[in-house]
Formats: sequence, structure tokens, C-alpha cells
Amino acid sequence: MSRAGLLGLVVVVLFLFISLVGNYGFVLSKVNGTSMRPTLHDGDRLLVNKIRFLLNKPKIGDVITFRDPSQDNRFLVKRVIGIPGDLIEIKDGFVYRNGKMMKESYIETKVEDGDFGPIRVKEGTVFVMGDNRHRWASRDSRSQSVGLVPYDFIDGKVEFILWRPSLSANL
Repeated sequence: MSRAGLLGLVVVVLFLFISLVGNYGFVLSKVNGTSMRPTLHDGDRLLVNKIRFLLNKPKIGDVITFRDPSQDNRFLVKRVIGIPGDLIEIKDGFVYRNGKMMKESYIETKVEDGDFGPIRVKEGTVFVMGDNRHRWASRDSRSQSVGLVPYDFIDGKVEFILWRPSLSANL
């Protein structure tokens, strides 16, 4: 094989590899908004694992990215609060899963948006909420525009915060 042919083959293989990793492996994502504060901040750069849910189902506490059901080409990031079969209810500022109050060490305040539910999580879906529980701070499964998130809308699991702009310093 000639040098030009080998170079062309390498470019094609590299392109296919990058395409596969981007579609089915790991991707970078940027947080836009404050619905996941204090866990995630506006502008945070995230590493999203797209392989994770090819073999496993989401678990309680997973932070996921998923397609926004009400806007094309937009993704949301939220925490999984309920999985299929769970009964989710919000009373007096606290989230209850299957009748037991959830211990949520990642939040700063009780839910300020009022009571919600109860709602049973359907097969093939998850119930998600933002970590920011201040009034009107998160558009999540409590909202008609989001609702229960189907598994096929889930893009991946957030594995790491790679960079937080607010921690950058001017020199």
C-alpha cells in the first residue's frame, strides 16, 4: 500500500473512531443555568458517559443528561429521584419516595415550589429533579413540559466536573 493510501486509511479509521466515541462513548457538555446548584454551576464543563446506560438502567441519585422534550437540540441535566414503580410525592418541602422521606445531602433548602403528587413512575421512565429547590429554579419532572423522562431520551450519566469557570483566577 502506498504512503498516501495508508494515510487515507488512517484518516478514515480515525474519523470512524471519533464518531463512535462521540456518539456512544464520552462527550463533553456545558451547564447552562442554575437548576442543579449547588452541585453544578452555570458554565461547568462536564464529562458525560454515554455508554453507562447502554447496559445499565439509571439509579437513584444519578445525575443525567437527557433530551429536552419541549425543545429540539437542547439537553437538560437533572438528578434521578424515582425509577420505575416508585411513588414520588413532595409534602411540606420534602421529597418522599415510596412513603419515605429522602435524605438529600446535595441540596441547600427544602422544596419551595409547594406540594406535588403523588405520582407513580412508569416502566421505562425516570422521575428527575434539579438540586436547586428554590421556587421556580428547576424545570423538571414536576413540569408538564418535562414530565417523566423516557429511557430513550437519556443521553448519559454525568461522571465528572472537568472545569468550573468560577474557580478560574485572573493572573
